[in-house]
Amino acid sequence: MALQVQSTNLFGEVELLFQRLAQELPAHTANLRVYDVPGGGGGIELTPTNPASATISVFADNSAVYTFSFGLRSYWEFPFERRYRYDEKSIIAEIEEMSRAVLAGHCEETRGLVSISGRIHVRDYTYKTTTLPIFRLPRFGTRRYAPYAPQQP
Repeated sequence: MALQVQSTNLFGEVELLFQRLAQELPAHTANLRVYDVPGGGGGIELTPTNPASATISVFADNSAVYTFSFGLRSYWEFPFERRYRYDEKSIIAEIEEMSRAVLAGHCEETRGLVSISGRIHVRDYTYKTTTLPIFRLPRFGTRRYAPYAPQQP
């Protein structure tokens, strides 16, 4: 009896998710960039045209997602910093949840003495991360990012 291995293309799934998210936005709201990295894998980046909104990016290959990031320097390392570590939700569902919150402007970064703390507010849960050390940034203050598109009445 032959063992069948199900092949996944995680990078392709993330790319399709970001294409769908970009298509749901009003025209000229964001630019989607997909790029390859030598040796395998690549990045997917959604950059808003509104400078008050946060860029979203994911770095992955066909078998794993490595990071999810937004804004200036806030990022989560997958799978170590995932909220759902026991398959309560798929990686794609979690990335979609985080991305939609950033698209809606439910995110912020706080600069400390030598760090940036990022937060994404998803309903009753807040994703938090801190990046250390960062010396070339203005110190202190919180930046609350704007939604990609104005709220519809």
